[in-house]
Amino acid sequence: MTDRIFESFTKMLEELKIVIKRKVKRETPLWHALMFIKQLPFRYNPLLILRRKNLIPWVPNKRSIEIEITTRCSLACFNCDRSIRQAPSDDCMSLEQIEKFVDESIKLNWGWKHIRLTGGEPTLHPQFFEILKIVKRYKEINFYCNVEISTNGYGSQVNEVLSKLPQWICVINSRKKSNINNFCSYNIAPIDLKEYENSDFTKGCWITGICGLGLTKYGYYPCGAGASVDRVFGFDIGQRSLSCVNNLTLREQLRVLCRYCGHYKENYADEKITLEKMSISWQKAYEIYKRKRPQLSVY
Repeated sequence: MTDRIFESFTKMLEELKIVIKRKVKRETPLWHALMFIKQLPFRYNPLLILRRKNLIPWVPNKRSIEIEITTRCSLACFNCDRSIRQAPSDDCMSLEQIEKFVDESIKLNWGWKHIRLTGGEPTLHPQFFEILKIVKRYKEINFYCNVEISTNGYGSQVNEVLSKLPQWICVINSRKKSNINNFCSYNIAPIDLKEYENSDFTKGCWITGICGLGLTKYGYYPCGAGASVDRVFGFDIGQRSLSCVNNLTLREQLRVLCRYCGHYKENYADEKITLEKMSISWQKAYEIYKRKRPQLSVY
């Protein structure tokens, strides 16, 4: 119910701005006020402040998606929220899976605003340019969808691929210099901390609200970091079809995943760290992973 209220409120703001401009043929003070509220910086936006204080839940962003096309990486950073260093993997999404994503999106008339290809390091996928061709098929239908590549910009192989990207791709380059960076304490599970023992984990955090959904070779998740939790712990709760993605299924995934994800603590201004820290739940999960990887159903 809360999700529908906030989605309706956001839609109402958009429609009200359009009506005002159409009726009076100009941008009125009220119109500017609505624009001001919408564009407030993250730390000052009243809705975001209430959510960060955990007073209201985040609404999963079903118009943006991060597609983890590979877990291969040229860096493997400490505290990686995809567990690339902590739980190495050679996972790659197949071209058939990318085709399935595009086909589902077109069939369901899913209006993506942002599609971001991530990893690991996405440019290390052996069929990277073939993936771009498939995604372009959706871009040609939905011209206003912004297609992005999230890269660490590290290494000659990565930069060679980046130099060949077509102009319709937006590059988000973090330009990392080493595997030591200022990251969230991803591997400190909230459930291992006394102050979070009674938390409502279905409320999620800023990542599902801002960055949007996650898609890996194991299905759809509320966010990419949550998908990584499932890859390591083996809950096998990825949604295998876009038609199954809704607020109810996303909230149920959040209930399971957020209790282990360090990003949940960022609702309460979590610390940033460079040296790796792990709570007991992650220590045990990584030990089990090293002995035998969980077997998840494939998307």
